[in-house]
Amino acid sequence: MNLNDFDAFIFDLDGTLLDSGKYHVRAFSDAVLEQSGYRLLPNEQHEFFASHTLPFSKILNERHGLQLVPKDVLERKRLRMKEIFQIDLFSGAYNFLKKWKGIKPMGLATNSPLVFVDPILKESRLMEFFDSIITADEVTHRKPDPEIITSTIQKLQVAPSKALVFEDQLMGIDAALSAGAQVVAVDNGQRVDFPKTISLMSWTELLKK
Repeated sequence: MNLNDFDAFIFDLDGTLLDSGKYHVRAFSDAVLEQSGYRLLPNEQHEFFASHTLPFSKILNERHGLQLVPKDVLERKRLRMKEIFQIDLFSGAYNFLKKWKGIKPMGLATNSPLVFVDPILKESRLMEFFDSIITADEVTHRKPDPEIITSTIQKLQVAPSKALVFEDQLMGIDAALSAGAQVVAVDNGQRVDFPKTISLMSWTELLKK
């Protein structure tokens, strides 16, 4: 893959640039335990990575006969995140963005809300790299729906086929492909069964491209 063949780059945030998944799943697990007494199993913690709080709370209700109120779980999870979260970028991610700044227009397309994204981007000094930032607050449907990717492509004013999306989860890959973009799966150490047609690379490897 030659990165110069693309006209724009689009990045996911959680699990792609930012090693934040461990904090999200811990905060969600704590919220569920607090409200129901149920402790997530290891496989359910992994399953949460590919979902988000509201739908997965409903799944747990159906699976285990719990009575979680998804909106309450979300509120408690967000409060817990404020208590435990630390900014931890994946090795090579910052240098990759720095390398391509001013060469390719770059956009951020994340399922996370602005209240979470904005302080992270400012504190980690990532804000300066993005020509477009679209969060969950600005779309009707989150990934795996392609809306957030399509909107970012339109803001960057490139053809979908010339946009390269960096993702770490299948739902993000599905969203990118449905939007007509090309995809790189970012290797962050998670156990994800990526399609064999998708390139899997770490940021360290991508820096060499």
